[in-house]
Amino acid sequence: MKNNSENNMSQEEFRQMNSEEKILQMASGLVPPEGRTQKEALDLLLNKIEETTPTRTIGLKRYFQIAAAVIIILIGFRFLPATWEMVHTKTDFAQQTELTLPDGSDVILNAGSQMTWNKKRFNKERQLKLKGEAYFNVKKGDQFIIKTKNGTVEVLGTQLNVFSRGEEFWVSCISGRVKVSSKNSEQIITPGEKVELNKTELTKSKSESIENTAMWKDGVCHFEESQLDAIFAELERQFNVSVSFEGDKKRKATIDFSNQNLHEALDVICIPMGLSYEIENTKIKISENQ
Repeated sequence: MKNNSENNMSQEEFRQMNSEEKILQMASGLVPPEGRTQKEALDLLLNKIEETTPTRTIGLKRYFQIAAAVIIILIGFRFLPATWEMVHTKTDFAQQTELTLPDGSDVILNAGSQMTWNKKRFNKERQLKLKGEAYFNVKKGDQFIIKTKNGTVEVLGTQLNVFSRGEEFWVSCISGRVKVSSKNSEQIITPGEKVELNKTELTKSKSESIENTAMWKDGVCHFEESQLDAIFAELERQFNVSVSFEGDKKRKATIDFSNQNLHEALDVICIPMGLSYEIENTKIKISENQ
């Protein structure tokens, strides 16, 4: 820390400062965390304290806010939450992204999805949070945990697809061995098996074409006996459009469509189902044929 003389300030000038100015002056030589300016670090701390501090005694509150910020800077931000160490990856509609995690595991994140992990601890804990859909090729090693709103997936080294949107949750195992748990239910699946959350229980099924569950990573969306509302929701994510449908959304279909051409995708979905569509900019109106 710099002293008053190093800052070219007399003791009298320092005494005439208010408490807030004195604290900021004393902190002027402190070094913030790597990658952040001192102002950014201080502003972030003050905002966090502001969120948890009552609104009364505003003047005194401000004094203690800055005092607390200086104390935290002095001890090297050791007690800050790990939020600065978190990595957030998000895909917009009509976007997919491929990434490699710190342990060497490969992930493809589907459109309209997000994933979060701790870059400092990941190699030790191999744990992340997922919202949406992702394909994982997990590097062999210690336990690898994928947490979602609807359940938890544990693997050692495998290829799998995880889907968790709204109340829908399912996992398919392409290679290796996967344990899936949700609420009070638990299932272990092996290659060719899929587990799905059915209300409060996980149910397991087997498929000779389990790879189809991850066809989206190659640009093809695959549905087997799926409701139209789920198909249209994926259409929205893949093409960044808004779909309105006047008809029975619970009707089911087995269908594949490419995410390369919107008109072709709509033809593939609508024609076999006896549906018609109109496109206006990014809005699509679908209705039952009369």
